[in-house]
Amino acid sequence: MRVLIPIDDSEPALRAIDWVAQLQHDGSHPEVTLLNARKVPEDYDYLSVLDYEKVERALREAQQHMLAKALAHARRAGLNKVSIHAAHGLPSEQIVGVAKEKGVDQIVMGTRGRGAVGAFLLGSVAQEVVHLAPMPVTLVK
Repeated sequence: MRVLIPIDDSEPALRAIDWVAQLQHDGSHPEVTLLNARKVPEDYDYLSVLDYEKVERALREAQQHMLAKALAHARRAGLNKVSIHAAHGLPSEQIVGVAKEKGVDQIVMGTRGRGAVGAFLLGSVAQEVVHLAPMPVTLVK
């Protein structure tokens, strides 16, 4: 089974990794892709070209650090077949796009539990992924 786990720097993302790791106790040995899909900053108009490059470099480095941390967590949890993938753009679209590209069987993602009002006011990546994804999506609290 191939699984995509979108990660950010949150506890719910780590819980999603742990949930997938527990699948191994049922005899399954999932192939896991950890994905961080960072948003494209909206307001670069005020930056010079050199500043833009510095900001982008810093964002890429932070993204790689986050992925490395999640990879280490996945390995400590007992997952052996794990790869990482960095993307940028609208997170929900990147998550579904990478899931399709990699032919995953399932997306497993943590939720922040903001509730209906928070999701309505702030939007919900998980809600959008559930809507867009052609494969099953498991939300882990």
